[in-house]
Amino acid sequence: MTYSMSKCALFTGLALVAISAMPAFADGMSMKMDPKMPDTKMSGMTAPKAMSTGYQFELAAPPKSAAAGKNIVSIRMMHDGKPVSGAIVIQSRADMGPSGMAGHTVPIKSIGEKPPGTYSFEIDNGPNGPMAGNWAVSFSAKVQGVAETITGSVTVKLKS
Repeated sequence: MTYSMSKCALFTGLALVAISAMPAFADGMSMKMDPKMPDTKMSGMTAPKAMSTGYQFELAAPPKSAAAGKNIVSIRMMHDGKPVSGAIVIQSRADMGPSGMAGHTVPIKSIGEKPPGTYSFEIDNGPNGPMAGNWAVSFSAKVQGVAETITGSVTVKLKS
């Protein structure tokens, strides 16, 4: 009898662990557990508005061609109409979501802030030049004095 009671206790404990892990599991699958919380996954974001209230991302200048197959894209982060300087970029992404190919991504790296509030990125489209079309350039940043991460995106037209 002790053996079957300990087996029952083990299964009950496993069931409780599984139930308590469900929200984290569902969140990893992009299921929103709280309808008031925004989905902050980077894939497919093409709107110029940032995910946090009052923030906007806008293209600061037309994309510039750099070394073979590379483009420089500058994005201005604004809050209530003013540039946001000193943000720390923690994640960036370039994909062809606006052209219906969100799974097509290329390497991107942050290359700094200049002038204040304008964040530049180098997009590596390969040695044969960029694939023509509309690209979503997205990034997430930490802003001093703001608890949540600011995430936004702009659509950029790159030529081949």
